[in-house]
Amino acid sequence: MLTEEKAQVQIYILSRDRPKFLREAIDSILNQNQSLMKFEIVVSDNSKSGDVSKMISKHYSTKNFKYIKRGGMLSSREHFRLVVSELNSKYAVLFHDDDVLFPNYIKIMSSSLQDNIAAIGCNALVFKSSILNAKIKMHKFFLPKWFNSEKFFLEQYLPGSGGIAPYPSYLYRTAYLKQAFLNIPIKGKHSDVAILSSLLNYGEILWLESPLMYYRVHDSNDSVVESIPDRLALIYYMKSKGIDKNSIKILFFRTVFWIRWVKQQGAFLLNLKRWRYRIVIASILLKIIKLIRTKYFWKTVLSRHIKR
Repeated sequence: MLTEEKAQVQIYILSRDRPKFLREAIDSILNQNQSLMKFEIVVSDNSKSGDVSKMISKHYSTKNFKYIKRGGMLSSREHFRLVVSELNSKYAVLFHDDDVLFPNYIKIMSSSLQDNIAAIGCNALVFKSSILNAKIKMHKFFLPKWFNSEKFFLEQYLPGSGGIAPYPSYLYRTAYLKQAFLNIPIKGKHSDVAILSSLLNYGEILWLESPLMYYRVHDSNDSVVESIPDRLALIYYMKSKGIDKNSIKILFFRTVFWIRWVKQQGAFLLNLKRWRYRIVIASILLKIIKLIRTKYFWKTVLSRHIKR
């Protein structure tokens, strides 16, 4: 929604070669319910092909938003960094092109802002093929959840902690987000978690209990590919913030991502010929045996089953 008055909120949609998904994302923002805050929509297109540009020209010839074509060579982290450097509004949303906002997202999120808040995240409904099938929530908290400790915040990303507010759901205080990006604690695919936690150096983080967006799960999600070095970097970052790396939650966390890594390798029987692979499998089995002997494991598994 562009107006002559400077927007208080900039909503950047970070796009890359997904024109069909992007159209749903754009429409969900254009159709926002009336809010006291003026907002501006910016589509940042980092596509390699011209499909997104063609879709924009076809369906939004009189577009009510700003469109920026990038070179298509930026990594997802570089794209985020560039977008953050361009922000000039008081608040910002960095949205993904494969997700969809509820019509009341801006209205509710902006009305929840307080002076002590660095960022607000909301709940989301998860879906694969159709929004109509979206039932599972990203987190199961029934009241707003406040964070003023990095340790407490980071613990939410460990198994059995109740879930998280998805990264694209956040409304940021722009000045704090820019500072956090200047001092990213860790690199790699989990740097987003570290950036969010470091915002607590400037103010509190609030998670709203209500779903205000749909989170799409598909084969090109960044979370599909497992990176052991990046996971370990996150664990050591968590340790630096006071989380015991020998705790049962970290053991569970390690076991889950090693299992994902094994699945990612494929050709299970063929890989068993490699001694390093056999060592990994043996280590995972030992971790599983240790886990299933704890009440925490069964409580977490049962909780996930009920949630689904």
